[in-house]
Parts: sequence; C-alpha cells; structure tokens
Amino acid sequence: MPQRVLIAGTSPLLAGRLAARCLAAGERAADTEVVLLSVVRSRPGAPAPGRRELAGFVTEQGSGAEGPDALDAGRLTVVCVEPDGVDAELKAWTAEQVWCVVPGWDRSRARGARADAALAGSLLAALPGLGARRYVQVGQDPAPDDDRARRSCRDLERPAVEACLDSGVSWRMLRTAPVVDARAPALGECPPGAHRLLWALDSVRAEVADRVPDWFERQPLRVAGVAGLGLPLLTAERAAGELWRAGAPGDLPDGFAAVPRPAPVPLTDVLARAGAVHGIDVRPVPDRADFNAVDRLLDLRLTGVRRQAVRLRGTAPAGPSGAAEAARSGGPAHGTARSGPDGTDTATAATGAGAGAAQAPLPPSADGTAPSDAPSSLSPAGQWELFGAVRAHGASPDAARGTGGLRRRVVDVAGRPLVLFEGGTGEGPPLLVLNALGQGPGFLTRLCAHLVPHHRVVTWQVRGTEREDPPWGTRHQLDDIDAVLAAVGAERAHLLGWCTGAKIATAFQQHRPGAVASLVFLNATFRQNDRWDGMDTKYESDLAAVCRALDRRPEKAAWMLDLLAPGAAGGGGSPGARDAGVLGVLSRALADEVRRPFRDAEVLVRYARQLVDLWRLDSAAQAPRVAVPTLFVCSEFDGISSPARAREAARCFPHARYAELAVAGHYAPHDRPALVAELITEFLRAPREVADLVRYAEITWHIDTEGTAR
Repeated sequence: MPQRVLIAGTSPLLAGRLAARCLAAGERAADTEVVLLSVVRSRPGAPAPGRRELAGFVTEQGSGAEGPDALDAGRLTVVCVEPDGVDAELKAWTAEQVWCVVPGWDRSRARGARADAALAGSLLAALPGLGARRYVQVGQDPAPDDDRARRSCRDLERPAVEACLDSGVSWRMLRTAPVVDARAPALGECPPGAHRLLWALDSVRAEVADRVPDWFERQPLRVAGVAGLGLPLLTAERAAGELWRAGAPGDLPDGFAAVPRPAPVPLTDVLARAGAVHGIDVRPVPDRADFNAVDRLLDLRLTGVRRQAVRLRGTAPAGPSGAAEAARSGGPAHGTARSGPDGTDTATAATGAGAGAAQAPLPPSADGTAPSDAPSSLSPAGQWELFGAVRAHGASPDAARGTGGLRRRVVDVAGRPLVLFEGGTGEGPPLLVLNALGQGPGFLTRLCAHLVPHHRVVTWQVRGTEREDPPWGTRHQLDDIDAVLAAVGAERAHLLGWCTGAKIATAFQQHRPGAVASLVFLNATFRQNDRWDGMDTKYESDLAAVCRALDRRPEKAAWMLDLLAPGAAGGGGSPGARDAGVLGVLSRALADEVRRPFRDAEVLVRYARQLVDLWRLDSAAQAPRVAVPTLFVCSEFDGISSPARAREAARCFPHARYAELAVAGHYAPHDRPALVAELITEFLRAPREVADLVRYAEITWHIDTEGTAR
C-alpha cells in the first residue's frame, strides 16, 4: 500500500526540493505519494508561486541527478492555500509522515514568525486526524550572533516536541542556514544572506539607472561595516539533501540535528563578485563618513545581510569598541575552516543547539553512507555562475508600461465624461486611488501594477485642468468620488490620496464617513494658508506665490510658466537634510507627466486656481473627527510636499501611523512601488499591526502610543 508524505511549508523553494527528494529516494520511491502544501501569502514584490509552477519546479528537480524517471506526476499533489485555509485543507488528507518546513525566511521577521508559528500549530493540532506516525520540523539555524532568531527557533521547537510526545508520534527537529538558489526569485523568495545582498545591489542599481542610466559607469558604490565578516553560501540542493538524510529514515531516534554550514566566504569577496554581475564597482571603505545618498541606501538594505554574516577567524570588529562587539557576538571567531579531502574549505564550527539540547551530528543515509562534516564552499567560478543566474531569474517586466494592469472606461458624471482605470479582484472594499490635482495616471502606474494582484483598484483622471473643463473645485472632486463609488458598485472603499489627494480624501471622509473604510496618504501635502507656518518646502513657497498671483492676474501666466521647475524638485528634503544627489533626480519615465500642469498658460491658470481653492480647506479641523485607521507614508528627501508638515498633520488624526522612507523623494510611489505597495497591503489587512509587520531599516516608524504619531 502506498505511503503518503505531507510536506507543508512557508518556503516553496525548500519544501519543493524536499518533495523532489521524497519522490526519488529509496527503494519504496515508487510506492510513495507526496502532498506538497504551500502556505505562502502573496504580497507585492514577492508573489507566491501557483500550483502549476510549483509542480513544474518539483518535477524539474527530480529529473536531474536522480534520473528522468524519478518523478511521476500521478504521485505528486500540489496544493496552494492561504494561511487561514490550512486547517480546512488538512481535514481532507491523511499521511504517515508530516514535514513542517518553516525556516523563517520572510523578509519581515514579525510576519515570518507569525506565518511559521501558525502553520506549525495547525499541523501539530491535525496530527491525530492525519494519522501521522512521524513528524519532522525544519526551522532556521540562526547566525551565531542572532539571539532574537534563536529564541524564535526555540519557541517553535518546544511546542512541537511536546505535541509529538503527547500524541505518541516520533519526531525530528532539524535546522538549516539560509540557502542560495537560482530559482528563488522565480518562486517569490528572497532568503536571508546572499539573496538579500543580491537584492540590495539590484534594487539600488535599478533605482539609480531609472534616473541616470550610466551612473555606475562613472561612480563606485561604497560599503562599510563588512570587513572581517563572511557569508556561508549553502545551496538549496545541498541543504535539501542533508535535511532529507536527517529526517526521512523511519528508524531514526527522536532528536535534533542541523545542516552543517559551509566555510564562510569573505563578505568583501561576495560583494565584489555580486557587484560585477550587476555592473557595479563595489568598494569597501572603513566608515560611513563620506557616504552619499546612494551609499546610504545600500547600507540600509544590507542591514539584515550583516546580521546574517559571521566573523571570520582571526578578525575583530574595527575601532575601539571592537572587543565589546566581539563579546556580544559570541566571543571567538565563527566559521573555523580546515582543508577537506578534495582541497575545498569546510566549516568545523558547531551549528548550535535546538530547544536547549545538544546538537546531534547528521545520521547516516539509508544506504549507510555518512554525510561530510560540512558542505564545501562555492568556488569563485560557482559564485559567478550562481549570482548571474539569480539575477536572470529575478528579471521582471517593466511595470511602468501601460496603465499598471488597469482597464480604461468612461462614465458620465454631471454631464461630462470621467475616465476611470480599474482592475484587480481583491475581496472587501475597493481601493480608490486619488491622484494629485493636475496630474495624469503615469505617476501611479507602477504602484497600481503592484497593488492589482491583491486589491480591486480604481483610479481616474482628475478633472479641472483641461481646456474643456469648467471650473472644478474641491466640492466637485468630492462629487466625482461619489460618482466613482456608484460606477464600481461599491458602498464603501479604502481611499488612497497621493500629494494633494490626501486633503481631498480627508474631506470626503467627513462628507460621507460611512463610505470610507480607511485612509492612506502618500507624500501628502496638508498645506493651508496661515497654518503650520515655516514648514513649507522651497517648492511649496514658490508654488504658493505663483498660484496666488495667477488667481489675481491670470494674464501673467505665459511668463510665469518658467518660474517653476518641478522636474528638479523632490530631492531637497527637510531643512538640514543631506543632499539626495542622483536620487533627487526625476525618473526619466516621469519627464512628461511632471510637466502636465505647466504645459501652457491656460492649463497653469486652471491648476493654480484648483490649488488656491484646496489651500482654503481646513484639514486640521477635520482630522480629529476621522475615526478610521490612517496611514501616512512620506519621504526623507521630499522637496515638494513637506514631511515635517505631514508629521504635524498625523498628530491630528486619532488613529494614525506615520512611516518615513529613508533616502526617498516625492515620487517614492513610482520609485519604490513594491515597498509602498507592501505598506499599503499590510495596512489594509492589519492596520493596528502594520508597524510590526513592515519593519525594515529604510523605514522609520514615528509612533508613541496607540493612535498617536510623533
């Protein structure tokens, strides 16, 4: 009778490779059925793979070294389920052996810990109903200095051991260090360590190249804090093989084991090779004193990479605090190396204990062969090949093309056409995206492309600046929102306002409180005449002077067109902020969009009068009555809308969260669409918890207490 193995995991990469091992291993391979249960919540920038994609990945792995006949599609069932659907799905299955693959690789620690704990809890509760006789849990083997991750790992292992003992189920608790694999980006994964390093380089390169394509042909990228550190480069194939060896045999005793780490590769070497693959000259420097904005951005994105790194033998942190840092990091250097029988370097350092027990060596395989002390390090040539493959698999289509996956349609409102763009099929209220006054849809197409897979998104062409438009003040903008709600058949919606859209969204919430589920403000301007004096950016001051003059003397519009240069704004930041440099340059894709309100005298007059009307609106008086969750997302280098004023405005909203993006400008929704979309998506799912769920080094959360921003 065939035996069934259930492999459930939050890592499709590792769970898929284990499924391939299971289907191809041992004499009973032909009698084994595998159910691969992928429990991954898709999010912007990291879409979860579908059933066909995962099945193809497993088949591809099994048709390699194990031979073309190792996998039979009839013996593999792939199920992709949302976290809240796991309990119901498990009721449909029985399995002799259950694998829980929870390596903790989510980029957000808090989100990853919750997802891993939820899956493990569901599987453990279901063990009696599944009829399981053996349970294997694969968790993370944290870096030696990462005490927080070690506590999280133990918190997962303890209840698992207790549940297995109570149920009379044999168990193995296994750990693995983060892996590197060319297919990880295609499966929506970015494990800690090498993958986060490659992502950091590629994301910085893309953000700079969007402005100045040849920047890195003339400029190096400087890094600090990497001397004396190394990364173990463990391939997913090797990790899956060692895990299967340690957990699959049914006659193994209960206990703990971990995949040995390869000897760490100096982080300076990894950065140099990864930089070359991306066409970047990466130069280590002793400190951050002379960092420009691009260097700072990379430094922030490498924060987690440094946390995963280990100190190389015989090195100590630079500077007078080196001894103290060494003591905090665990004393002696980690990753002691020796020469293996084939001349490669192997690591002999211990990998840590599980749940307070001593770490056991990996057991022999079913054929009696013993594993090596540790996998060999990737050769320089292997690193070149792997890093290049990761970049190739991570390439994605340009989300800026078209309208971000939105369909265009025209509806009649007040006897005039209103152009709508809509897409997506998310559950719950739709997300209405209020563009800035005078702007076209191009500013938000990248953001909408990342939002559409998760939400029903609707935006429209803001009226009032085209030559054929009648005067269109704030009251008319509220009427348009009413009309959009009716057109999409929704009684309630989330409102997202970019720039001037924030004040209009606030006014609509007061106009129809029951129709608004939440508010999101991106790079919001809350400018109001005679309020919050002294907080204007230079651009806001200049714009206000021009608009007031044109409201009184519209005949002067022709010679005022050249007074404003919006393409040069956006990188000055708050008073006293460091220069944004190349990150303050306007994206080439926005060159025409940003000139839209300034293309001729008549349009400029209409735009000026819309702004003058908006500045009369007292949002500060309205804000205390806003009873829905509100998210502010602003930018350190916003030289158009004042971040200082946005922070003051957030104080007035009873349920506000305020996030500031480091080294970002006014057009952050365009420049960093995946990150901004992730903030929005997690906020709409869990508004009270968003500051914990999306906590990265490049985001500063300004929160004192519940509902109070600072």
